[in-house]
Amino acid sequence: MKRQPWYCGVALVLQAAVALAADPAAHGPATAAQWMPHELIVSLNDLPRAYSCDDLWYRFHDVLQAIGAREWHILTYDCRDAAARPHGSPKVELRFQLPAALSAADARFADFAATTATVRIAPGSPSSLSGDDCELMKQMTAGLLEALDLHAAARFRCAAAAPAERFAITLRALFPAS
Repeated sequence: MKRQPWYCGVALVLQAAVALAADPAAHGPATAAQWMPHELIVSLNDLPRAYSCDDLWYRFHDVLQAIGAREWHILTYDCRDAAARPHGSPKVELRFQLPAALSAADARFADFAATTATVRIAPGSPSSLSGDDCELMKQMTAGLLEALDLHAAARFRCAAAAPAERFAITLRALFPAS
């Protein structure tokens, strides 16, 4: 039996570590799951800064992607791309699918195995969000994340001087196991 050089083993360990870091779904025990469709409208009220319809679309898209959603359809209403205005009250209609855990009795109906991972949403994560999005994220947490019962723990300090400290949301979400 030919032995591999020691650095081959190190390379395999590094590859595994990179795969785990890149795949948040690899962090918990696997459970039977299926894709669950969701439809809801998030009403945003008196936002302190102007958002175009595209601005809102990208921010909602990035948050949906961060929580493991797929097949999303995002429509924005009552916003104006040409002249977005502060204190606007747009609405965002969302249709998407999220993994849902199945009970042991229903495990035979599973589409896939899923694992739970911690997701953190803050300025810069996802990259479309900035500290100036604090009020938007407060309303998105109430209208989207709490509606999905993701047990989000959130801290909002919209008046904080440092933009990176204005909000932080941590939640547990299911992701398909690789």
